[in-house]
Amino acid sequence: MSSILPLLNIVFPVMAVIGIGFLYGRWKKLDPRVLAELVLFLLAPAVMFDALARQHIVWDELIRAGVFSTLIQVIPGAVAWAIKRAAGMTNRSFVPSVMLMNSVSLPYPLALLAFGEAGLAQTVLLSIPNVFISFTLGIMAYGGSADVREPLKMPAIYAAIAGIVVALAVIPVPKFILRFSHLTGRGMFPVELFTLGYRLRSIRASDFKISLLVASLRFGLGFALAWALCEAFALTGAFRSSLFLMSCSPPAVLNYIFAERYCEEGSLAASIVFTGTALSLVTIPLLLLYLGVS
Repeated sequence: MSSILPLLNIVFPVMAVIGIGFLYGRWKKLDPRVLAELVLFLLAPAVMFDALARQHIVWDELIRAGVFSTLIQVIPGAVAWAIKRAAGMTNRSFVPSVMLMNSVSLPYPLALLAFGEAGLAQTVLLSIPNVFISFTLGIMAYGGSADVREPLKMPAIYAAIAGIVVALAVIPVPKFILRFSHLTGRGMFPVELFTLGYRLRSIRASDFKISLLVASLRFGLGFALAWALCEAFALTGAFRSSLFLMSCSPPAVLNYIFAERYCEEGSLAASIVFTGTALSLVTIPLLLLYLGVS
């Protein structure tokens, strides 16, 4: 029991808020776009700036995060593309759903609860390239035309850049600004998790076979790749833990949005997101045990 309680302390708050969002959606209806925009334009920028500005980051850490973050997305995407070609699959949702992971709503709160502020800061660094990859390679994989300007419209990018500049140059930030960013940023976690649960209310677990395949590849390839990179480059500490959390995350909700918009596979993508998120109820505790959270 003593080894289970630390895991329960981390996993239960995250899954409970997702569950509340799901149940609320069965009871009342709201426009999730309002909450999504609140996260996108206020809460996420605040948490990214706050997490980075409080750290002392050197150029080596920044470059390392960018390289490893790109690898844990592009390599699984390439493997999925090879599987798709070999199997003669026609679904556009298959490859990007393996490539694009949930980089915020699950890894952020898990990193904070399990590994503290240092773990959150490393996870934020790893999540930054995901924005650019999602809106370029991700859109192209769904059949759309990539717009490299789209990520530049997101305040989170500028907040992350500001936080990185502060951390690199060790610029003193007034205490009232840090308190504002800290208070505002912490609101992101319950809102994003609630929204994720709410979105799952209308998802039907159809196309279960391909959904389970994608979810298994997302976790299996993610874990294998994170393990190989950590062994090859002797990664340790908060960065190692954050890399595993990010690499083993389920498919991003953004897959559903892109599929709905570009290739009319919204129902399939929704099923993939649902299955991946449901599977994470098992994989997250196992991953935390592997990382020594016990």
